[in-house]
Amino acid sequence: MTKHQTVTIDQDTGEVLEGTAVAVSAPQAPAPANPVDAMLSFIERAATDPSIDLNKFERMLDMKERLDDRAREDRNRDAERQFYADLVAAQSALPVIVKNRKNTFNNTAFADLAAIEDAAMPVIRAHGFSVSAKSIPGAEAGNQRVVFRVAHRLGHVDQFEDDFPLDNQGTGGKASKTNIQAKGSTVTYARRYMLCAYFNIAIADGDGAPQQRQSAAPQIAAPTELTASQVKTLRTLIEQTDTDPKRFLSSAKAESLEDVKPADFPRLEALLKRKLADKQAAQSTAPAEEKPAA
Repeated sequence: MTKHQTVTIDQDTGEVLEGTAVAVSAPQAPAPANPVDAMLSFIERAATDPSIDLNKFERMLDMKERLDDRAREDRNRDAERQFYADLVAAQSALPVIVKNRKNTFNNTAFADLAAIEDAAMPVIRAHGFSVSAKSIPGAEAGNQRVVFRVAHRLGHVDQFEDDFPLDNQGTGGKASKTNIQAKGSTVTYARRYMLCAYFNIAIADGDGAPQQRQSAAPQIAAPTELTASQVKTLRTLIEQTDTDPKRFLSSAKAESLEDVKPADFPRLEALLKRKLADKQAAQSTAPAEEKPAA
């Protein structure tokens, strides 16, 4: 806290007419903008303040590093979990790609990279993924190694690599491309195969229009009668609750326990269990019979 003198002076005589001491707070240093700045500020004070225990300060730094490492591991695990959750969602939403080109050498149809990416990449990007492929050294002679990389919006990355034979021969094993053309064609083939393999993209014959992936999950028919275990459960609960079997079957609209509809089993079981719980609670709170005095 500092003091400043405020005065009033007569403009004609120059005489001081009055003065007032005003207390003015000293300007405060701005607070650190983030935790890193705060830590640096503390280190600066520790370097000049002999009262700070440096051993204790070092232990604090070690603890902070461990906490930062743990937080980083947690973020990485969360990012990895979200990566695979979004991968499942993307694979479920991807359409079946229809073959749109014909190989003139062997007269077979195929889907080229452009058709695959045109149909698949909007879905893949919408689920937070980016993909890239590039050639890298390391393959044996006559092959090209390509690495395929899938990155997620939260930072998790997955990648794999494979070697592909150079596409430099045509029909009859004759050379049909220059070396650079063969390399480019090989990388294109690799991108197509790797993209389809990673995202489980299906290729099918069709009329040229993309098809939605059909669910192959079998439809499970609803049960038409109770299992032996369910019948036994109802019979046991009826006995434990002293329920009148005829009244129970009448309420269930069945002639026997075996005729009870499977859809009604959860409701009937819950009713009997509630009745059993009420009976047991009443028994536990009933006053014990007084024993005659000895």
